[in-house]
Amino acid sequence: RLLKLVPDDTNIDFLKWSKPVVIGSLTLLVIGLGFGIYRGNDVLGVDFAGGDSVMLGYTEQVGVDDLRSAIQQEVEGDVMIQYQSSLVDDEQTLQVTAPFGAGEKVRDILLRDFPEAGFQLMAIDNVGPVIGAEIMRSAIVAALLAALGILLYVAMRYEFSFAAAAIVAIVHDILITMGVYFISGRELNAPLVAAVLTIIGFSINDTIVIFDRIREDLMLGVRGRFVDVINRALNQTLSRTIITSGTLFLATLSLYLFGGSVINDFAFFFLVGIIAGTYSTIYIASAFVLWWHKGERPKMASSQVYAEGTAATARV
Repeated sequence: RLLKLVPDDTNIDFLKWSKPVVIGSLTLLVIGLGFGIYRGNDVLGVDFAGGDSVMLGYTEQVGVDDLRSAIQQEVEGDVMIQYQSSLVDDEQTLQVTAPFGAGEKVRDILLRDFPEAGFQLMAIDNVGPVIGAEIMRSAIVAALLAALGILLYVAMRYEFSFAAAAIVAIVHDILITMGVYFISGRELNAPLVAAVLTIIGFSINDTIVIFDRIREDLMLGVRGRFVDVINRALNQTLSRTIITSGTLFLATLSLYLFGGSVINDFAFFFLVGIIAGTYSTIYIASAFVLWWHKGERPKMASSQVYAEGTAATARV
């Protein structure tokens, strides 16, 4: 092995911290989703809710309340106003989300009423409400089909408790990521559908590696309680987990810092998903399997070990 971040003989009791981690995750999940419910339709970007998105550059920042007051005097419906800045080149932009068909009017109002701001139009995107609803339906269907496929695959390859644990971990990762995303004040948009599916793929890959090691240790007849077998598997795969998650996190962080405003939301969403997916495999999925079997070794795995041991004895 060319790169080894941790020694092979670590003996960390990961599952000792499973309960505090689960409580912390549930707390963050409730806060994040509650904040999303509180924001209401503001969490839906133009891609889902339909409407016009107006992006402008500026030289002098104007108060959000002043901008909203000027726009709503002539435009009916809710508008969302958000200042954005690039961490790399300090590019300052203003994004205004307005009802469908009002984008050009919003642009004219801002250019007319705030000449001192030096507004310059960068882009106007129009999405009809029918298209937005179709995108949302497609996103939900894609996520459900992915979860169903994972459930069937893991159930056939391992056993149902492992499949259920994988789905619980995936749902946890998505909800935690969405909660943090809502708290950050960002809007849901179409690229996040790809981000959700990417997080699902990352999470199940990380989970399967550890589940495979757990199954292998069970079939080899590793001594100890089931919790000891799981902790052993987690320690055995720790270096791989750090390398895989770490390199992916650094690559996504580069996209977040240097990718520009178009991919910024996707990169932020995926960054949170990487963190959630990494610790959920250890503290959510593994702990769920342990809870499912009430601390006892899975009967299927035990019978396999017994069968292999009997066959080996007969050969000798």
